[in-house]
Amino acid sequence: MIYDLRKKNKNQCLEVQPLNAESASWRIQELKAKSYQLKAVKGFSILEVIVSLAIITVGILAVLSLFTQTIRSGEVSINQEIATNLAQEGIEVIRNKRDSNWIKLNIDWNNEISKTSDYKVNFENNNKWDIKSEGVSGFQKLYLRDDKIYTHNDKDNEIKNISTIFKRRIEIDNTTVDILKITSTVQWTERSSNYSIILKDNLYNWQ
Repeated sequence: MIYDLRKKNKNQCLEVQPLNAESASWRIQELKAKSYQLKAVKGFSILEVIVSLAIITVGILAVLSLFTQTIRSGEVSINQEIATNLAQEGIEVIRNKRDSNWIKLNIDWNNEISKTSDYKVNFENNNKWDIKSEGVSGFQKLYLRDDKIYTHNDKDNEIKNISTIFKRRIEIDNTTVDILKITSTVQWTERSSNYSIILKDNLYNWQ
């Protein structure tokens, strides 16, 4: 026999009443319907999980790509600053030589820098700049000394210098009277990309 349990009053007392065949059948169908509804609760399908993972993966890759690009941009900016300073250094050394020639007596204003050619400059251990054009053609590789000074020498006093990614070319055009046209170019390769800094200046014989 099947019984129906129902609250009798507000005090939570239960009233037990027998069910007839029709009521019992209806009650069983109601319980089955509720059971089916519980089983039919929709969950995540495999396709939905795959799509969700794909979206999350794309988001993570985008963040990593942005982070990597930021680091690369920072590295390029640092190297651009170094290259600019090296190119400016090439022009200033030639300018200083012109000024020094003016101070000295019986020396042409463009002494040692009068030849239309490529040049290289090195700050030697005697604290003097060495300017050469003999045997110099095209870009010259730059090295870093222990004292953080860039040089074209691969070693100084038998001490091997550190190889860098930079190359410099200093060009002097003396085809115009009383004018030295200076072009100082620094090139480097970074992450399979080529970069260059080009600075130009004209030095005049004011005297």
